[in-house]
Amino acid sequence: MNNNDQNVFGARLKLARKMAGMSLQDLSDALVNKVTKQALNKYEQGLMNPTVDVLLSIAKALNVKPDYFLKKKSLELGKVLFRKRTTLSKKDEEAIIEKVRDYVERYQELEHILSVEIAFENPLDKFPINAKSDIESAAKKLRTDWNLGSTPIQNLVEMLELKGIKVLLMDEVDAIDGLAVFTSSGTPIVVVNKNGKSLERIRFTIVHELAHLLLDLSVLGEDNKLIEEWCHFFASNFLLPSEMLVKMIGNGKRSYIAISELITIKEYFGISIRAIVHRLKTLEIITDNYYQRWIIYMSKTYGQKDEPGGYIGEEKSRGFDQLIARALAEGIISLSKAANLCNTNIDNLRNHFISVG
Repeated sequence: MNNNDQNVFGARLKLARKMAGMSLQDLSDALVNKVTKQALNKYEQGLMNPTVDVLLSIAKALNVKPDYFLKKKSLELGKVLFRKRTTLSKKDEEAIIEKVRDYVERYQELEHILSVEIAFENPLDKFPINAKSDIESAAKKLRTDWNLGSTPIQNLVEMLELKGIKVLLMDEVDAIDGLAVFTSSGTPIVVVNKNGKSLERIRFTIVHELAHLLLDLSVLGEDNKLIEEWCHFFASNFLLPSEMLVKMIGNGKRSYIAISELITIKEYFGISIRAIVHRLKTLEIITDNYYQRWIIYMSKTYGQKDEPGGYIGEEKSRGFDQLIARALAEGIISLSKAANLCNTNIDNLRNHFISVG
């Protein structure tokens, strides 16, 4: 390695170590003391070069391909907006950020190879938000600009990826609900913790995080409680437009609502019963008192999180796999390159991507 390559390796080593959630000592231990903590520190500072054998051992210990260390430019991220619990450690936070960076780096490299990059445009960039009532208008505008109508969105992840938004569903760390961030080039990234979450909650969190990226909520200053409340309101309106809810439940006052009515809406629109009932209260279709009775009933009958019924759709990203399959089928990349992009080995790649020719 020359000095420039050495500096690249050191920077990438530090990113990979953080992605694995390891300290320098942890990595040294994983290498069975093949490399000391002090030597690893010198690698990261660009003061020493590893041998090929050591580089391969480090790659294996950190679960990355050796080529990872040779990428000369790392994806730059803006301010990361976390929805996290106080139990999230700094180490886990850094690991999440680096996993996100790695995934989007590989995704964008693949898009570049195939010349299919999507330049994201925010339809709500100049949309003025001065009151909570503007949030519903923003949700309607976004649906209109994206030609979504008022019907259910069957696969949010897939739809957002087609708009140039990267969505990553993770299950490694329980201490976050989600995060939102822009890359330095303007690509929006939404990350959601799917561990133990219902599809309805995953969908709601995706749109909540999207709201953080698309809406100008500067009118709220740093009132985080209100910011979260308004992002919740956006998610509810985007997933279930008022006109559709009124059409399915009626536009007059309701003194009684059967749970079967709510299950039908939940299955169709992929939004929780609790969120639906809250919308009914907001629209003044039910009274505050009846809303409270519903919340008590749901808690006593199903607990704090469980509900009857379930969304009949799915939330799954196929974009990356489709691009890999296309690049392989057209002979644009080799199996080895595809394995590097997927961060896997060639045998696993062959089992996953089978072409007929």
